[in-house]
Amino acid sequence: MNKTKLLNAIGLAYNSAKLIKGKKLLESIKKNKVKYVILTTNMGASQKKKFSDKCKFYNIEFIDDVLSFEELSQACGSTTIVAIGVNDINIIKLIKNNL
Repeated sequence: MNKTKLLNAIGLAYNSAKLIKGKKLLESIKKNKVKYVILTTNMGASQKKKFSDKCKFYNIEFIDDVLSFEELSQACGSTTIVAIGVNDINIIKLIKNNL
């Protein structure tokens, strides 16, 4: 895994508006508008369970053991991002290639 390239790919997706975050993410999961979800390693247990259960139920691929919320937030140029959803297939390929 190349964490620097992974963070750069996430930053690229964020800057090109290909990411969904915050309260819109759960709605997007329910509506199948995201294809890939990244959860941070140190997000709250109940929050992580809620997101992972929704992803499993709606058959959306997710990872939750790679990035801390500090790393994800820094990649997106924000302060507190604990989960993101990606809806662009090319960005997903780029992220998966760097895992």
